[in-house]
Amino acid sequence: MASTPDCATAFSAALLELARTDERICIVNNDSAETHSALGFQSELPDRFVDVGIAEQNLVGVAIGMANAGLRPFVYSASCFMASRALEQIKNAAYTNANVVFCGFVSGLAYGALGGTHHAVEDLAWMRAIPRMTVLAPATPVDTVAALREALTHDGPVYIRIVSKLDTPELFPADHGFAYGGSEQLREGEDVTLVGTGLLTSRLVEAADLLAADGVRAGVLHLGSVQPIDAEAIGRAAARTGRLVVAEDHVLNGGLGGAVAETVVRTHPVPVLQIGVPNEYAPIGPAEFLYEHFGLTPQGIAKRVREWLA
Repeated sequence: MASTPDCATAFSAALLELARTDERICIVNNDSAETHSALGFQSELPDRFVDVGIAEQNLVGVAIGMANAGLRPFVYSASCFMASRALEQIKNAAYTNANVVFCGFVSGLAYGALGGTHHAVEDLAWMRAIPRMTVLAPATPVDTVAALREALTHDGPVYIRIVSKLDTPELFPADHGFAYGGSEQLREGEDVTLVGTGLLTSRLVEAADLLAADGVRAGVLHLGSVQPIDAEAIGRAAARTGRLVVAEDHVLNGGLGGAVAETVVRTHPVPVLQIGVPNEYAPIGPAEFLYEHFGLTPQGIAKRVREWLA
């Protein structure tokens, strides 16, 4: 699988392309245009680029007002700040069913050595708890652009968890589509199903290849839509393989693992192994060091699965 530019770059380039023909599209930003690849949009369409400074509550409040005026605002911020500082305002967006797309950049542990204040490992849990909030976590640049295009067709608030600062191998064809409540079966398997979203999906594909060398037939299910979630696909995987492994760069409580476990309990109860960030703050170090520390590499995931199946 060839390396490609990161998802954030692809997302912002596609948004600018769409904005050239859709005058409703605008960006509301918190002094982070360069960090989130939005300088091109700011330069070409300055009248539709609003920078409120480092003031995330204002960021979301302004976006809600713009949505109420008929615009389609995309809120640009690091996940760690927007999802925590502006949670009340995000709830208000959902309460009024405002057409706001919340773009959570630098998700998971991608901020690395900047530490626990900058790691976004609770955002899925917070967003999943909000009524009317659609929560997406695409896996690759093509998947991310497809999620963007789908978000433009949706009525109501959408939170997109965007992989940034980390390259991901492309898994999808250029004409790939994205559906709310949908999923992608990337590998078929008989012994266990590996379930992931966002950055971890491509790592699960690599882990499945490592497991295959040991004779373990692992399926891989990508859940790019976390809320609504594809309960039917989860149920099919549980029935087929009898065991599920969920890996995510998120705390173990409340994220994708929680969503899958809740679904399995209601549909087809089977053992579920969760691999993620324990309920503790990460040590200080580069992003890849942190992913290795928590076992969120293909090798680390394959090791945990082997031990669990033994």
